[in-house]
Amino acid sequence: MGTSSKALARKLEKVAGRQHGCFTAAQAIRAGYADSVHLYHVRTGSWIRLFRGVYRLASFAKTPLSRCMACLLWTRDKSGRIQGVLAPPTLDALQAGSLSISDPIHIAVDKHFRRSSSVPEGIKLATIDTSKHKTSKYMGLPALGIRPSVPSKPTTPSLPSASQHSMPDYYDWLDYQAVLCDRPD
Repeated sequence: MGTSSKALARKLEKVAGRQHGCFTAAQAIRAGYADSVHLYHVRTGSWIRLFRGVYRLASFAKTPLSRCMACLLWTRDKSGRIQGVLAPPTLDALQAGSLSISDPIHIAVDKHFRRSSSVPEGIKLATIDTSKHKTSKYMGLPALGIRPSVPSKPTTPSLPSASQHSMPDYYDWLDYQAVLCDRPD
C-alpha cells in the first residue's frame, strides 16, 4: 500500500525543518519520494533547486542560515556526510547579522575534499587540514573558529570604591552580598 502525498510531505518537512528548510535528493528518496518526481516538485514550485541534488522547500523562507546550509549540503560525500564547515568570514557575518544575499558563503574543506562538479557560484572554498582545527556548531551548522558570544572569564562583582559610595552604602552592599552568598541551597 502506498504512502499518501501528505504523509511524504510531512516526512520531508521534518527533515528540512532540522536543516533550515534544505534537503538533499537522497533525503527526499529516503522520505519516500521517487527520483522521477523531483523535477515535478521543482516545476510546480514546491521545491527550489539550489544546487545539483540540493533543494529548499518553498514553504521555508530564504535566509542566510538556509543559504549556508545549502552550501554545506553541497559538500556532502557519497554517504551523505557533510564535508565542509563554515569558515570565519561567513561565520562572523552570520553572528553579526550582516550576511547579505550577495556575499559568498565561505566553506572550509579538508585538503582531500574532491567533487566531480565545479564549485557553484556563491560558494568560496578554502582548503585546510581538518585534523589541526576544532569545529563546533553554530545554529546547527558545522563551523570553524567559533568565537564565544559571552565573556570567557567569569565576572565577579567588584567592590565599590569609597569615591562611588558613602560608608553606609558600602556596608549595605556587603550585607546584601552576604545574604546572596550565604543562602542555603
